[in-house]
Amino acid sequence: MKFDQKDLKIIRSLQRDARTNFADIAKECNVSIDTVIKRFNRLKKNGIVKGTTILLNPRLLDYECIASFEVDVDPGELASFAVQVRKQKGIIFCTPTVGIHNLFAVAVQHDMKELSTLKENLKAFPHVRDIQTSIWVDDILLCPENFELTNLIKGD
Repeated sequence: MKFDQKDLKIIRSLQRDARTNFADIAKECNVSIDTVIKRFNRLKKNGIVKGTTILLNPRLLDYECIASFEVDVDPGELASFAVQVRKQKGIIFCTPTVGIHNLFAVAVQHDMKELSTLKENLKAFPHVRDIQTSIWVDDILLCPENFELTNLIKGD
């Protein structure tokens, strides 16, 4: 599929606010509303755009520490380890990967103490060979459809 600067502008406008109306996008792109509608429908039809969503700011929910973990675990134990990681409080994303580390996870925690405790809990699992942690410092907006948020509900 041909993808150009106008398609990119349409996507960027909708990324900033998925409720932006097509008339405003048309003005920004210097094209007709019909052009924006046709391009958006083509992007959806070709699977480049899949729905719309909202973004959450975890810091406004009192989660000051957002971090990613790259974990190296024995390959034969990867599936069962991933299941256990997903059960940890504050883990919102976990997937096997290919590379130096074979599991990637994202966590949100209230403070550095909680984050340190989570890392130690992960390290304590059998067959974990290494964990690298990266703490995210900029404002973070999470796309809820890509993250498991039930672990963030107070009292769970």
